[in-house]
Amino acid sequence: MADLETVDAPSVATEAPAEASAVKIVKVALKNGAGELEIDVNRIPEHVWNEVILQGLKAVSERATSKATKAQYPDEAERKGKILEIAQANVADMYSGKTKITGAKAAKVAGKVMTEAMRLARNLIKDALRKAKRKQNSITAKELTAAAKQYIAATPSIIAQAEANLKAREETPQLNLSQLLGVDVSKLAEVTPPKPPLSKTQSGKVAPRAKGAKGKAGAAAPQGAANPTLQANPTA
Repeated sequence: MADLETVDAPSVATEAPAEASAVKIVKVALKNGAGELEIDVNRIPEHVWNEVILQGLKAVSERATSKATKAQYPDEAERKGKILEIAQANVADMYSGKTKITGAKAAKVAGKVMTEAMRLARNLIKDALRKAKRKQNSITAKELTAAAKQYIAATPSIIAQAEANLKAREETPQLNLSQLLGVDVSKLAEVTPPKPPLSKTQSGKVAPRAKGAKGKAGAAAPQGAANPTLQANPTA
């Protein structure tokens, strides 16, 4: 029985009509401000495109791996392990859509949206502390705010959640407090705003004495007035 021989089918070069091929331009900024290239990625052959993708993935995967220096990680095995850890985190960011886009400008978030996002982030951090059985007062308000900002930067979806919350509040009918409480709300006592704390300069000042106020104890008696000490002891 003759051995079977695999014969490759002849390759037939096919080319889509010019009018049917879509043009997709990618702009690439050159380093040192040397200019900008416009590349039609649909004109790149498949084997070259695979190389472009490989090099691109390598560059994105290795972002921030230079932070694992020999000075910080003298042990080579430990340093390589840290580099791998950073690279794996970069790949996870690719999958979740968190990879930083070069040259992209962050969309400006409205103040009220950011306020709501910060509230959500702070509550999530507090919940995480409770689950970890840690006291919330173990971190300062400044540290909590910094952590909330960092969480928002790493989790853009919280901005969408904040926008949804604000929209839901706008669509919620306003409460009729007078009807709910059975009293005229306009007649209830108003909240008195707290007085601002004194500055260091103001707290060190002595209040001026009011006009007509009596002098301090032990002040000299007016001229011509009787000395009460001499009157009490005439033999002195």
